[in-house]
Amino acid sequence: MKTLFYIVSITLFAILCVVYAHKVSEYNVLEVVSASEFVIDFNHNKTQDENEFVKFDIETAFDEKDSLTKEESIIFNELAKNFAKDFFFNKKVRLVNNEIYTGKLSYQNAFKNSGFNFNDNKESYDEVIKYIRSNSFYVLNKHNLRYHRINCPSAFRVEKYFLLNSVDLPSKAKPCKFCVPEAKISKSISKPKVDFVQGDVKVYFSDYTTKLKPSFNCESDICKELLYRINSAERSIDMAIYGYTKVPEIDDAIKRAINRGVKIRLVYDVDAKNETNYLDSKRLAQLVKHATSDYDVEGGYKKYSNTFMHNKFYIFDDQYVITGSANLSPNDMSGFNSNVMLMISSPVVAGIYKKEFEKMFAGQFHNLKTKTQNNTNIELNGSKLSIYFSPQDKITKNHIIPILKTSQKYIYVPAFLITDKWMADELIAAKTRGVDVRIILDASNARSPHSQINYLRENKVPVKVEDYAGKLHSKSILIDDKISVIGSMNFSKSGQNINDENVVVIFNKDLTMLYKHHFNYLWSRIEDRWLHFIPRAEGLDSKGSCNDGLDNNYDGFADSEDVACKDFS
Repeated sequence: MKTLFYIVSITLFAILCVVYAHKVSEYNVLEVVSASEFVIDFNHNKTQDENEFVKFDIETAFDEKDSLTKEESIIFNELAKNFAKDFFFNKKVRLVNNEIYTGKLSYQNAFKNSGFNFNDNKESYDEVIKYIRSNSFYVLNKHNLRYHRINCPSAFRVEKYFLLNSVDLPSKAKPCKFCVPEAKISKSISKPKVDFVQGDVKVYFSDYTTKLKPSFNCESDICKELLYRINSAERSIDMAIYGYTKVPEIDDAIKRAINRGVKIRLVYDVDAKNETNYLDSKRLAQLVKHATSDYDVEGGYKKYSNTFMHNKFYIFDDQYVITGSANLSPNDMSGFNSNVMLMISSPVVAGIYKKEFEKMFAGQFHNLKTKTQNNTNIELNGSKLSIYFSPQDKITKNHIIPILKTSQKYIYVPAFLITDKWMADELIAAKTRGVDVRIILDASNARSPHSQINYLRENKVPVKVEDYAGKLHSKSILIDDKISVIGSMNFSKSGQNINDENVVVIFNKDLTMLYKHHFNYLWSRIEDRWLHFIPRAEGLDSKGSCNDGLDNNYDGFADSEDVACKDFS
């Protein structure tokens, strides 16, 4: 009997030892550092100690053809990390032969099917990429409920943060005042306020004298009209834009349009090295899929290194056209820069712009294009329009200068720059014969050796240089309460002779008088001393330029780092 007792006792003890050994070989995951890096509590003391950081042979991998942007790569890796957190949540783990298990399930095998490695599961990977590009993501600070853009320096500094889709942000969340100033994610379509509307033509202005810091918000009436048209498009959107830097509401609207089946095509600019100064141009090209840049001019290289596809026009459902001076960037869409844009409702006008678009979309840019025909004297309700395209129409020489010669009362020019001497000569001639000629130029180009400012001033033409942080970015001419010239073309030789540009000449008294009122308003907001001097684009001369976060004069230094802002207080 004693022998049986000892046998049972020894057996029970052995079983308990096996159970205990199995139990102590299961551990908690204290922290998920990345999809392949973990802190595991081997000594069961619930704190991280030496030798408890473990790295497994798991790496997220991208398909090279997708060419994820830096922001998309961060989102991709954070989503992979979230997958690991979900996998290990409230579970014990075991380590067997360099694999990590929860129960009988291998984390490595689960990760292969997660979609975060192109090499293991192409279908799931494509779904992850589609999800990233179809949504806007923010980083939410768990403690103070502040949310940040992915590229914000403060986004990942806190210990507790969440990567969230914009629609999942809690109602009490507040934007980071530096990277998402007063941001609101638009959830509805609202019609914008119109600065001018008559018949089939609308005109929108942005007043940069009241907004001294840019934002990522769709705040200007220009942006709201563009947003409304993207949200309302049913079949097609064609965009010919100089470049794109993400505006979240526009980005979301484009993604929604794609998801509801709208075909979006894009033409954009790159330099001779196939690069762009705009952060998100190539990401937008990947998103819309139907995209062409002017890099492929003349069989694989850009013929002119200083040649720009400088248009800013949009065609919606072959019915509506938006065009003018504003780029698709936060500076222009928030109203930080001064711009003017037209919205024209006309299948005829849309057809003219579509002919020009199709040439560029087919790879015919700059001097390789043919001239667009039947583009003049278009009668709309209350307006007569002529539409010209560079470089084929030689716009300044053949169309603008002849109009300037007809002026009798005034010529007002709110323009980013004037470097074309032929145009300067004609403005001086008008002044000499008694026409009231006044010009406002942007500060960032006024000191250029090519600028005609000194020549104009020497010949008694009043030229004010704006003294604000934002750019006076319009490219317009107003004549005699009759004619408005509005477009993307700077008044330069390259604008006329080699760039892809568009200009609309509008005969409409009411529109021109309204624009004249806007010009006079801007003129009054600029100090009179800048009729004789040139303010520095960044520094104490220009209001707001020392605390707007931008390198306004392109010298590599912004705000307090710029020598011109050293005395700013």
